[in-house]
Amino acid sequence: MEKYGPKIKEAIKQYMEEQDINATGQTAASIYSNVFETVDSIGIAIGGSKSFTVLHTGRRAGLRAPSYIDISTWMKAKNSFKGTKTINSAKNIARAIGRRGIKGRNISYEASLRIMNVLLRDSSAAYIKDIESHFKKSTSKNVN
Repeated sequence: MEKYGPKIKEAIKQYMEEQDINATGQTAASIYSNVFETVDSIGIAIGGSKSFTVLHTGRRAGLRAPSYIDISTWMKAKNSFKGTKTINSAKNIARAIGRRGIKGRNISYEASLRIMNVLLRDSSAAYIKDIESHFKKSTSKNVN
């Protein structure tokens, strides 16, 4: 699993770039992956900055408006507006996000689909090998 965390992380960054989600690169740079293991499972946790979380899961309607400064920075990076219109537009966008919320894009799932076949093939092979090992151990004992 250790080798798949960085692959998923890179797939997410590539997906964000292809979907034109990331203007400044800061959100993509914040993405991290951690492999975790419990008694009966193993997995990969994907996370990132608050911006990544909002892009991934969305934001409920009726919450306090996000910082217009972050939105203004994003707008400038996208070359959407210039001059004083940027600040006013960023404030209006922030208020609208606070009132209406935004829908999440499930970024890590969409990006993970790209490498899922390799992950499933490798994990299936490891699972089969583990079962064969347990089977050999259980049948090699002398039972009377």
